[in-house]
Amino acid sequence: MLRIATLIANKSEDIETVAAVDIWRRAGISVRLISVEKKKNITLANGVKISCDEILAKENLSKYNAIFLPGGEGFKRFNDVDSPKLISFLDKNRNNDKIYFFAICAAPSIYGEMGMLEDVKATCYPGFESSFKHNYVDQDVVVDKNFITAKAPGSTIKFALTVVAKLIGIKKAEEIASKIFYDGKIDL
Repeated sequence: MLRIATLIANKSEDIETVAAVDIWRRAGISVRLISVEKKKNITLANGVKISCDEILAKENLSKYNAIFLPGGEGFKRFNDVDSPKLISFLDKNRNNDKIYFFAICAAPSIYGEMGMLEDVKATCYPGFESSFKHNYVDQDVVVDKNFITAKAPGSTIKFALTVVAKLIGIKKAEEIASKIFYDGKIDL
């Protein structure tokens, strides 16, 4: 079974977190919400309260096929000081092409700061591309190798459906798109 670890912190972006998880679960993907805080209860950037499945300190990230980092101010908590277990995992798996790395909004800069995007095209919220400027692509969603990145909250549905298309197939992504009346493009 496909498994996505969604890492969230207080002030993670609401739409990026909730909409992506919803679409992936509609596709039958196992998605767990993992708090990088010391508690399971999180308050997202615009006040949505989330009860996570687990805290990062008690989670084994190696059992997942993908790591997802949503944006919002909470992305700052994904750094080495606040989330050393996450950064250590990313560092050890930076060249592991069997794991997918997803991020949206400001969060792709975490992968960029770690040097994980040196040979990977990616996008992010404008103003956060300095750590991978030479590979920055000004698009809503960018797929390159085992990375899928997206620009902003408004890109979330396209991003989540693109992940479904990549992990399961375009037919499943189109089926979900039809059911939610999404008529935009799905990138691959």
